[in-house]
Amino acid sequence: MENQERVVVKAAIMQSLSEEVDKWLDKQPAISSGYDYEAEFLKTSRSVNKIILEKSLGEQPGSRNDKKKYKPALEK
Repeated sequence: MENQERVVVKAAIMQSLSEEVDKWLDKQPAISSGYDYEAEFLKTSRSVNKIILEKSLGEQPGSRNDKKKYKPALEK
């Protein structure tokens, strides 16, 4: 990964993570039980992990299991 591309990816990740942390900090005071706190924390941590993974990998190709559209061969 080139340095310039790395900076762009890092900025995108940090922006998304900042938004997730803000959401977490807004939710946190309203949580009253330990169970709910843990459930929300796990949901937030999964979201953070998904953001980091998706942004660092970039655009992914489609599923190799998707049905291919039939393109007839050109007749001679």
